Amino acid sequence: MGDTVTVQPFGETFPVEPGETVLSAILRNGRFVKYGCKHGGCSTCRAEVVEGDFSQSDGTSFSLSDADRDSGVVLLCSTYPEGDLVVDIGGTMDDLTDEEYNAGQDVVEFTGTVDRIVDYTRDIKGIEIILDEPSSISFVPGQYIEIQVPGSNDEWRSFSMANPSSLDSRVHLVVRVIPNGRFTSLVGKEIAVGTTMNLRGPFGQFAIRLSYRPIIFVAGGSGIAPVLSMLSDLIESDNERPATFLYGARTVADLPMVDELRELERKHDWFTFIPALSDADRTPWDGETGLITEVLNRHFPSTKGHESYLCGPPAMIDAALDVLTSSGCKERHIFFDRFVPSG
Repeated sequence: MGDTVTVQPFGETFPVEPGETVLSAILRNGRFVKYGCKHGGCSTCRAEVVEGDFSQSDGTSFSLSDADRDSGVVLLCSTYPEGDLVVDIGGTMDDLTDEEYNAGQDVVEFTGTVDRIVDYTRDIKGIEIILDEPSSISFVPGQYIEIQVPGSNDEWRSFSMANPSSLDSRVHLVVRVIPNGRFTSLVGKEIAVGTTMNLRGPFGQFAIRLSYRPIIFVAGGSGIAPVLSMLSDLIESDNERPATFLYGARTVADLPMVDELRELERKHDWFTFIPALSDADRTPWDGETGLITEVLNRHFPSTKGHESYLCGPPAMIDAALDVLTSSGCKERHIFFDRFVPSG
């Protein structure tokens, strides 16, 4: 017999395939638990190991403290059983209902055709894929899909969708090209207009909550993608909540889609776009300068009563969390998606 995982307090036991994570096994067997990035960056799928041996991937270094590890807390997306394993999510996902757990998640496999590739900056590209079979996807802005690395048997990369959920016949991805990356280095080469791609999804629970609170978006790099999707849906729903988008880059050459976001700002009085450069000395720039978290602190000395959505590198997320909580934003009103580079 192979390895198994038992999920408490629900008392169900599932087989785990060789090389499969606990999270993947739970989802594959038609059950749902909370998760986000699926690679150890967001700490959403926390659980406590009750019994059994396991190993964890290096991705958890950003998301688990020494105290977590000492108390047996793991991330299900990065945990591999070494024998029979018992995990308890009762204390880490205490608001997960029986109905949610038993409902599972509807993950669909798609084929699609690359329709357009856009150079947004020197290392950030847009990939637009028309869905062929099935021909549409149902998702919530902020969610992501997985796309198979061309030529691989079972190697996938995760990217948030940048298009509004109403545009369900295609997916628009924003990709940061990493030198020698197994997927991103192929964009514009093996991955070109007309290339057939395999996709699956949607995944994740990063999404705008219904409330009256003003919104603060903070992003860097390809973290702009889910914000674009969220903004599009806010516009289509006739949003009136004030929303500010702070985007951090190094130089002017690293700022994607500035003109489009300025146009949204001009058309919608509830929306404010604040780009900032951390290395503004290289080119003329009359906008905000410094780390994006410094800009956040200057514009929002008090974040009490706000709701915040953070997308980008782990270091930026952690710094923004410190700024937000110290300036009054409640932790339960902060949502984030750590973008851990995988290439």
